[in-house]
Amino acid sequence: MPYPLPPYRVGIAGAGAFAAFLAGALAPLPEFQLIAVAGRTDEKRQRVLASYRHRRSNVAAPREYREAAELIRDPDIDVVILTTPPHLHEPLGELALMQGKHLLLEKPGALTSTALKDNVRLAAKQQRALAVNLVLRYNPLVEVVEWMLRHHLLGRVHHASLHNAAHRVAAGHWFWNREQSGGIFIEHGVHFFEVGRHWFGEPEDARGFAVTEANGEQSRVWASVIHRSCTRQDHVQEAQAPTKRAGAELLHEYVPVQYYHGFTMEADAPESTRWEVHCAQGRIVLEGWIPQRLYVEGMLTAEQAEQIDALLDTVPTQPAADAGERVRAWAASRLSPSASVSDRASSSFVSRLPYQRTLSLVDRQGWYEAMAQARFLDLCRMIQDPNWSGLVTPDDAVSDLALAEACMASEVWQEDGVRSSSSNQTRLL
Repeated sequence: MPYPLPPYRVGIAGAGAFAAFLAGALAPLPEFQLIAVAGRTDEKRQRVLASYRHRRSNVAAPREYREAAELIRDPDIDVVILTTPPHLHEPLGELALMQGKHLLLEKPGALTSTALKDNVRLAAKQQRALAVNLVLRYNPLVEVVEWMLRHHLLGRVHHASLHNAAHRVAAGHWFWNREQSGGIFIEHGVHFFEVGRHWFGEPEDARGFAVTEANGEQSRVWASVIHRSCTRQDHVQEAQAPTKRAGAELLHEYVPVQYYHGFTMEADAPESTRWEVHCAQGRIVLEGWIPQRLYVEGMLTAEQAEQIDALLDTVPTQPAADAGERVRAWAASRLSPSASVSDRASSSFVSRLPYQRTLSLVDRQGWYEAMAQARFLDLCRMIQDPNWSGLVTPDDAVSDLALAEACMASEVWQEDGVRSSSSNQTRLL
């Protein structure tokens, strides 16, 4: 059955602060038309509606529902966006798909990878588009780093770390109830596992840790993950005769990556998020939960420096939903194969010079909105083209959640000095 072209009639189920942000961020898109909002209180629903009307005036008043299931059954809705707490993603997502709706799930999409996979299969059976709202890879700086690593523009990656220090969530919030949120790695960490998988390769081994406070909250968690990338390295072999033959070798590169999340910062203290990637010829530092500052330094050949400069020059200076796509299109057509650059750079006969460059994006809110818009527009493309599975695919979201499950604390330290272990250490193959 052919599906109508945009604008798509959208219902947002769940009326918290993120729903209000999303309604305002998507309002400028001609592809987006808010039809209904579901939330438990008038105040919360009105906050979402006000955010939408602030960006799009002179529109018909969207309908209001108290229960998400009522909104999902509205026959005038094409797309359901679920912004409820995570434990409701699976049952409400299943209901939406059974009602013939396309579905955008706030992360993580479900409390378990098995539950999310079930809804992915249901979406395929129903011929409906399903996506999870994992937005970081729609940021152009994240895309730039992916291409630098993919093409070994600073040599081979040897180690990386993520440090994410966030404001403390109020006591009693559903965030601390693992039956509703799944815990920090599942509710929050999937964003960063999505980046890590695409930067460094699929995980092969994972181990998680946590500190439990006296009130039972696990506000500090960290994980050690071994990622493995498989790259095809072209090379030229010398033969006995003065002729050469081309060949290819499949390389497996193991990258240990450490992920830390701490929801411990006081309300007036600055939050911080920082990726640091160490390569054979230098390092890459990316800062910001919404990435805004990229720093690159190393000892590089003129060719490497030229390619990095050209890549960074493709990043738009103003927020744009297609910013990552622009970087991707340029890099796919212009970057040299990684093998040739790496081989030449490692030669003892090649001159290398110090390289440093910083690229900063202003307007954090604007870039956050642009990333949310890019994710929604990617869903629209999935609706229009059944062969398109998205930049961040449903299978990606399942894999991110599976890694989060594998990182659930196998060792826990309590603030009274007690240490306990579980059998949750998982090998991922």
